[in-house]
Amino acid sequence: MRKLAIFVEGLTEQILVRKMLHAVLGRNRIAIQTVKITGGHNVRMSFTVMRAAHVDRQTDYFVLVYDCGGETNVKSYILARRDKLISSGYSMVLGLRDAYPNFTREEVPKLLRGLNHKLPQKKAATHIYLAIMETEAWFLGEYRHLKKVSRMLTPGYINKNFGFNPQTENMEERDHPSEDMKRIYQAAGHDYTKKRDRLNAVIGKLDFNYFTHELAEKMPSLGSFVDGLERFFQQEL
Repeated sequence: MRKLAIFVEGLTEQILVRKMLHAVLGRNRIAIQTVKITGGHNVRMSFTVMRAAHVDRQTDYFVLVYDCGGETNVKSYILARRDKLISSGYSMVLGLRDAYPNFTREEVPKLLRGLNHKLPQKKAATHIYLAIMETEAWFLGEYRHLKKVSRMLTPGYINKNFGFNPQTENMEERDHPSEDMKRIYQAAGHDYTKKRDRLNAVIGKLDFNYFTHELAEKMPSLGSFVDGLERFFQQEL
């Protein structure tokens, strides 16, 4: 059984990664455990299991998803936990966080270089990925899910009322995609919030076959993250 650890910024990314992996691989082959990390720096780290994994004889892959509770914690938690993970049999460690709100679009290349500068690679390939500017850009890119929220939310309606077309444009170019999501959902009488139930409902509407193929080819930041996942799953068991 191969093991992968993914350190994500927060609840949005935690739910996205879990649902995406289950959709692509199926629950009989992959076990996913989500853990919330707190502390660090001058405070002892603590770990709370949010959703335990179910492992059986059919399980080929075990994925441990760490919710880091903020974008600034992703790299530091990776560095703090990496050796322990390797000793427990993990062969790859990935990170995923937003660029917004602490970095501008112009600063993204420098941020990516800094996040991956001198990350150890021995015994476990390790890389940190960015959702540009926010993970919600990927949700907007999967524009077809919006019609599941309301039939009125067509690309044409969005273009007319909000000034951009999620079908034809790259949503990575939106500066504040989470605000775009809120405005679009509110137009149809719905809310987009960071609460668990709402995020589960939103992410549950995504077409992950489209998300990990056509959309990943259209959106470079999503494509890079999907490529990183594929490198792990293409390794021999």
